[in-house]
Amino acid sequence: SRSSKIVDEICKQFNIKIEVRRLPLGDGVWIARHKQIFLEYILDFVVERKKVDDLRCSIRDNRYKDQKLRLLRSGLKKLIYVVEGDPNASEAAESIKTACLTTEILEEFDVLRTSSLGDTLKTYGYLTRAIKQLYESQFALDEFENTNLCPTLDEFVRRCGHLEKMTAGDVYATQLMQVPEVTEDIAVAVLDLYPTLVALVHAYSLLDGNNLAQEEMLKKQNERVISAAASRNIFQLVWGSC
Repeated sequence: SRSSKIVDEICKQFNIKIEVRRLPLGDGVWIARHKQIFLEYILDFVVERKKVDDLRCSIRDNRYKDQKLRLLRSGLKKLIYVVEGDPNASEAAESIKTACLTTEILEEFDVLRTSSLGDTLKTYGYLTRAIKQLYESQFALDEFENTNLCPTLDEFVRRCGHLEKMTAGDVYATQLMQVPEVTEDIAVAVLDLYPTLVALVHAYSLLDGNNLAQEEMLKKQNERVISAAASRNIFQLVWGSC
């Protein structure tokens, strides 16, 4: 097929190996294989690829937010979002552009634009080269097991398996993300502070009578992630419904 030929060409051009496997999370990860004991380790990078039309559909049915939340909770530090195609050619161009900006600026993903499958695979080639150089310059692969730098592939799969199960916290996070100005990153930060809605309501109750303090409560506890608008909107939704 045409896509197989493109993959073969990229592998030859960048001298890399691409394996097709079922992943519990994302569309691509980078693996280091121990040469003596043959264990596989997941490097700290994961990529989610979306064609423009796929992104438009996932925004409409909220899969977009759910997928990003799972990526944020994966434990991997470098989150890459590849948008393939021209957003301007879509009927939802403005929504797609807004989603890309939110993902990059507010949630600190690296958002990359590509024009086609071939361009995407070439981007993967450049990323692979850069990641390889990074790890070769900083770490020896045979130190991974001793320093716990990277999880093994099996550990990563087990960790992601827990993300598949919808917990009360997941429902709570999903509800928070319906609040204006609340991104996936902010929802995760609120969950870290107050794991349940009851805990959040209790914290607001301790400040009852001081509306300004209640509106600013979340922002003051994590000013790096939680914006003033998000803090205020969450308070108005939660406290206003009590």
